[in-house]
Amino acid sequence: MKLIKTTLLTAALTAGLSAGAAIAQETNTQASKAQGVKAQEQQGATQQIQISEKQVDQFVDAYLTVQLIGQKYQAEIQAAGDQAKAKDLQQEAREKMQTAISDSGIAMQKYREISLAANQDEALRGRISEKLTVELESRQQAQNVDS
Repeated sequence: MKLIKTTLLTAALTAGLSAGAAIAQETNTQASKAQGVKAQEQQGATQQIQISEKQVDQFVDAYLTVQLIGQKYQAEIQAAGDQAKAKDLQQEAREKMQTAISDSGIAMQKYREISLAANQDEALRGRISEKLTVELESRQQAQNVDS
């Protein structure tokens, strides 16, 4: 059972990290320095980066919040009556995700670096997965106590 849970979490993490990287990349694409940043990302993704436990904790906190925001807005965007409203909701979601990342104490650039690196570095992905499992279990226990 735990193996299935871990496998599902790893699959979700991999998919989520890709989505997180896409969100972070889209945000920077809108900035004026998108091309230079993209080149740096591609170089950085192939190099091993050092990520502290504090940064992993901050990333996990930001990641979970970004996922919740994404889930909330996905339903709203799908229910939007027209394209303009959907586009406004997408922009609102992006802004909230950026704020969530900043509020977690991690810079957008570092969030992006970790997300990209985790897609390529199995050891880093494992560290993040472990922290996610602990955090999700902790949140589940807190929810059960509140219920």
